[in-house]
Amino acid sequence: MADRSPKRRPRSKKPPAPSRAGGTRATTSQGEIGRDLQMRSELLWDGPTRPSRGPKPALRGDDVVQAAIRIADSNGLGALTMHAVAEQLGFTTMALYRYFPSKEALIDACVDAALGTPSRRAAARKGWRLEMRDWAYAKRAMLCARPWLAELPFVAAPHGPNWLSWHEAFLQTLADTGMTPEDMMDMLGLVDGFVRGISDTAISLARARSQGVSDVEWAKAVGADLSRAINDARYPVLSAILSSASGGVKADAPLPTRGGRMRSMDEHFEFGLERVLDGIQRYMDAPTAR
Repeated sequence: MADRSPKRRPRSKKPPAPSRAGGTRATTSQGEIGRDLQMRSELLWDGPTRPSRGPKPALRGDDVVQAAIRIADSNGLGALTMHAVAEQLGFTTMALYRYFPSKEALIDACVDAALGTPSRRAAARKGWRLEMRDWAYAKRAMLCARPWLAELPFVAAPHGPNWLSWHEAFLQTLADTGMTPEDMMDMLGLVDGFVRGISDTAISLARARSQGVSDVEWAKAVGADLSRAINDARYPVLSAILSSASGGVKADAPLPTRGGRMRSMDEHFEFGLERVLDGIQRYMDAPTAR
């Protein structure tokens, strides 16, 4: 039966205690922030505690996470609140706090669940380049499937098992190359950063689609914004490129052309990824690489 207990009343806020210098003391110390992060990390890795006694609870922690993900998938991260999740599940907000002590802790769990796990490496090796390429495409597809992941603020947060599984899958592509551990980790940062950065446009389109915007409407809006740089004195180099015959931009296209031909975002991604892999290959072939 759903928990129909009264909603939790907000605690009254006390004014900050005066400091010795006559000012105010911060209400949250660095130690408290550290303990909060540690608690969130433990919750992410160990999962919410289940009651050891009494009847089987009608609500599970995974139910809360999946409901939160559905809200983020439909309306973005900004729509994800404890109240909205509780309403979708038909429980009170207080019931959710038994599993997740804060919205931040719930978002931690949602992020790790939304990341999922990459495909396992095939028994027959294809070579580091092809395997790394597969990893990059899989990571891009995952980010585009969940565009709200790009809305996460750049703040300290715990990293869960699925986040590390993507690291492990990438590092396995280099496990037999003889590359040093330090180089392997640097390559992870390089390729992951490229995938996230170049996927911004594709993620933007995925977010627009989730909000009911058509591909044509989105392309016209992006193309129109880029076209504003043409003949604008603030952007001389960009203006020259966007108005050129070979690399110009059209009002209804989100990407500059190459050789006068319009390109898809997949082609744009492919070109950049191959250049990154070329650079890794050149580094591995250099006599001072190891």
